[in-house]
Amino acid sequence: MAAPGLSAPGQLEESKPMSPFTPTPGTVYFVGAGPGAPDLISVRGAQIIAQADLILYADSLVEESVARLARKPQARILGSSSLHLGELIPLMVETARAGGLVARVHSGDPGLYGAIHEQMAALDDHQVPYQIVPGITAAFAAGARLGIGLTVPDVVQTVILTRTAGRTTMPAGEDLRTLAASGASLAIYLSVSRIRRVVDDLLASRGYGPETPVAVLHKVTWPDESHVLGTLADIVEKVRAAGYTKHALVLVSPALDPALKGAERRTSSHLYDPSYTHRFRRAADASRRKERQEASGQVAGVQPGERHLAGKIAQAGARQGIVVIGLTRRGSRTAARLAQELGATLRLPRKQAQQAALAPLPDPTAALFDGSVLGEIRRQWSRRRQLVLVMPTGVAVRALAPLLGDKATDPGVVCLDEAGHSVIPLLGGHRAGANRLARRIAAITGGHAAITTASDIQGKPALDTLGQEEGWRLDPASAVTVASAALVDGEPLGLFVDPELPQDVQEQVQGWLSSVENLVPVASLDELEVDAFPAGLLVSHRLLSPRHQHLLGKCILYRPPVLVAGMGCRRGVPTAELRAGLEQAFLEGELALESLAALATAAIKAEEPGLQELARELGVPLRVVPQKALAQLTGEGFSPSAAQDRFGIPGVAEPCALLVSQGELILPKRVFPRCTVAVGRLG
Repeated sequence: MAAPGLSAPGQLEESKPMSPFTPTPGTVYFVGAGPGAPDLISVRGAQIIAQADLILYADSLVEESVARLARKPQARILGSSSLHLGELIPLMVETARAGGLVARVHSGDPGLYGAIHEQMAALDDHQVPYQIVPGITAAFAAGARLGIGLTVPDVVQTVILTRTAGRTTMPAGEDLRTLAASGASLAIYLSVSRIRRVVDDLLASRGYGPETPVAVLHKVTWPDESHVLGTLADIVEKVRAAGYTKHALVLVSPALDPALKGAERRTSSHLYDPSYTHRFRRAADASRRKERQEASGQVAGVQPGERHLAGKIAQAGARQGIVVIGLTRRGSRTAARLAQELGATLRLPRKQAQQAALAPLPDPTAALFDGSVLGEIRRQWSRRRQLVLVMPTGVAVRALAPLLGDKATDPGVVCLDEAGHSVIPLLGGHRAGANRLARRIAAITGGHAAITTASDIQGKPALDTLGQEEGWRLDPASAVTVASAALVDGEPLGLFVDPELPQDVQEQVQGWLSSVENLVPVASLDELEVDAFPAGLLVSHRLLSPRHQHLLGKCILYRPPVLVAGMGCRRGVPTAELRAGLEQAFLEGELALESLAALATAAIKAEEPGLQELARELGVPLRVVPQKALAQLTGEGFSPSAAQDRFGIPGVAEPCALLVSQGELILPKRVFPRCTVAVGRLG
């Protein structure tokens, strides 16, 4: 027997006509006009506009043809761009109280950046009823216009709709860098005029690499619509060339990759796969299921969406190891030798490797590739920390050009001829270690490492790698190029070292920079304001004040890991909540999270999954303080804590921060709903 409301198998149930919608007089309807085209508004929305007595439409964002859907001869049609709230509300209230129908027409969906909250609150005050009629937002119109799905199995399953801060600020935790860390499909509204800042924030998030595809759509579905496609590496120039300054949506997503529709695509939905069983259809035989698994790489050990996962690995800052790629027959022999000496991954063209009569490779399947070497370089770009290319520089440059982002994200690249005579670091000489790798390769091949970096030639330190081995981080907005140019040109280079930093850190800085003759120490950031310093170096664990932010236009800001965050929490608190508390505490203490050296907690909290995962996310150790060590402390000097009565210890956050840092407590305990945070500075 068929379930209630369903027809029996093999039969079609006669559909019942839906009740027609009838607008209610005396009501204000917030109507979503959709992305622009008048035929993309909902049937209900068009019906309301047709019967409305007053049509207030957002004329700066809604195509005029939408307002022309009005059918009442006496209908009053007004654009709202020149009106403020105090003028809009009386118009709506007066018409509704007279029994008229009001269509308040917003672009896209009224619930998204439509500023309807304040309008509804005012209508509540006047006891005027209202309803919301949803509409198609620009993000979905953009995906449709580009012919893509914003979610793709095994590639991306999350869509985030957001904007950047302008006159409307963003709440804590909703900044672009935080949201972009997921690598999801990201639709960014109202932000095209700040496209450079958008790109900088996305790259700094580590959620996206420079090769991430981007589309910027201007007036999507309008008669004069247009768009540009690119990557985070080149989209700024393309947007500026197109002249987009408003009415444009920025769409960032792995789903934009054209390879997803190519012959080598590996992802597919279970829903229509013949080997997949669901409640409406039985699967085909097991052999078809195995074919699907083999096609997706599950049997061969290659996970679904591997090519796209590689990009996400890079975006998370997790590039691993060295890959050596050969091209010619002789070059394949050189590449195989280097891979063995360097302990690197080897990738060779199948045909050339076979003709080169190489000794049996440890893993031939992993070492050989089919297709062009340019494609292989691009595949390895996002996966590897360093690339060694045994081929002509012209071939290497043509392959690398579309991938270039900036020195903060690009891997190191070394190129050498097939005999190994000339070894040239092409990219990442300092920061990605290409200069050092080139010297190492030259020692193996007996060739010459052609180092061209000015600071290396002059015997001066590489500013972009200062403190790197000690775990120092650079603020992503640092002006590395400006400061490095001042260093090699002998111009005055100001140096500010935060006097609150531990003595050993200050001594390290002096030692590293002792050979720099044009270095001028300053006692305060204000001294760097003057034009006498074309560039500077800042070393601090504290956030820059708003009035000093502009110094990043000419300075490098270093973040030494000198802070220990003590954390206590209730059982089962998720990582996201713990991170929000940590970030808020650092913000209140005007401390840089990039200077975090470790998390610290008590033994009673050592097994908390949220704390363990937070440490992994931040790339710092979780230091556990034994119960005995805490019990030996007195409660004097610490904030009151429930841990004293429950566990016989003076607290968790403050004592742990103090004991692990072995220095001083610089941020007393901050209490959040389910966690506590305190910060100590290394002694």
